Amino acid sequence: MAKKGQSKVCFVIAPIGEEASDTRVRSDQVLRHIIGPAAEDRGYETVRADQISEPGLITAQVIQHLLEDALVVADLTGRNPNVFYELAIRHAIRRPIVQIIQIGEAIPFEVSQSRTIQVDHHDLDSAAKCRAELCRQIEAVERDAGDVDSPISMAIDLQSLRS
Repeated sequence: MAKKGQSKVCFVIAPIGEEASDTRVRSDQVLRHIIGPAAEDRGYETVRADQISEPGLITAQVIQHLLEDALVVADLTGRNPNVFYELAIRHAIRRPIVQIIQIGEAIPFEVSQSRTIQVDHHDLDSAAKCRAELCRQIEAVERDAGDVDSPISMAIDLQSLRS
């Protein structure tokens, strides 16, 4: 929800977990050392749901970011239901998404056809490789933000062809 004069926004959907939990520590590290720097290199401000500091309904604020923000990075690690709910919203509106997942985790079938960057946040080489690939994918999105395919858009396009 960037306002005039502010940078573009990259909304990060990720498993957040409770304060000080392993999930939160990982999510914070991935945001701070991988997603944030890659997005900032391309002129984006990153925002994750727990960083929204405005009064209001949390779900409505998250959905507003999903609908309006220029880019979303989705961390599929841990198969968090909220992540997949938010990912489906973004798929339905056919807006740019970059997916990442922890190395060694299976990519769920429904989204396995989408290019997904694998990362081991404990391995500095893996983190650097992920950050570089994030930058490349963000650049690709910027070249053509309308070129977005998802399981939902493909099903809609197929249905249109059948009609």
